[in-house]
Amino acid sequence: MQEATLQRAARIREFSRFYTNIIGLVNKTILDSPYSLAEARVLVELGLAGRYTATELTRLLDIDPGYLSRILRRFKRERLLAAEQSPDDGRVQILSLTAKGREVTTALADASTRQLVAILGSLSVDAQQQLVAHTEAIRGILSVQPQPAEPVVIRPYRAGDPGYIAYRHGVLYEQEYGLDKIFEQYVIAGLAKFFAAGADGEIWVAEAAGQVVGSIAIVAAGEGTGQLRWFLIEPAFRGSGLGHRFMTVALDYCRQRRFDRVFLWTFRGLDAACHLYERYGFRPTEEAENTTWREKLTEQRWDLDLAY
Repeated sequence: MQEATLQRAARIREFSRFYTNIIGLVNKTILDSPYSLAEARVLVELGLAGRYTATELTRLLDIDPGYLSRILRRFKRERLLAAEQSPDDGRVQILSLTAKGREVTTALADASTRQLVAILGSLSVDAQQQLVAHTEAIRGILSVQPQPAEPVVIRPYRAGDPGYIAYRHGVLYEQEYGLDKIFEQYVIAGLAKFFAAGADGEIWVAEAAGQVVGSIAIVAAGEGTGQLRWFLIEPAFRGSGLGHRFMTVALDYCRQRRFDRVFLWTFRGLDAACHLYERYGFRPTEEAENTTWREKLTEQRWDLDLAY
């Protein structure tokens, strides 16, 4: 394995240990109940779905069948679980919670909610929103398809957004493309120039659960021309259609301003972004080597003529 990958794995394990300590998962039982984490998961899943077979629970929870069998026997002894034969296969039992089982599951859910409310109560509203957004980002990254739980809203920028846009450009372009800190300085300088010149244009951000998850801008460049700038989407929200929404908003603005053309600068290697530009009619018109931010970097200019 690459050394960098091993280091990232170690950091994720460190966070996992930290989080399990925070919510007490290192204890034999969970939430001051007589049940282990695995037992609580079985109860919760049955409570959510209503009915499962043992085979379905094994697949869903990725649990050893023998261990699950012991859990189910305990639940039957304690009258938490009911079983009936499947009408399609007499050898298969359909499992569901009894009234007592539903009471236990509700108590576990309430205890979990109280625990999380206590944790969140020590944080500011902004920190709470950031925490929720980061958990959604983690789920999106680890899922086959990103599935943001919160709706993504595109809005004009507010105070504080430009600084955050520069920060995320610096972080993501360093992580994903190896650009050094001079690139972040370039973004900051561009934003500062935009505002110093009277902010002739518009910046939009995408927001989910109170967290900025993307940005795009159109800056007036003179002679009926607009420049598309600061286009960025957080990894967890890529592939969700947000890029198309951003492009629609930006180009609608250009048409409202009666711009004749729009251009942008990017660099070779941003294949997904360039494919999106092509979809909207942009074409590469210029290339130049640029070693300012990284060796062997080829900048590209793309142009779009707007027809009315």
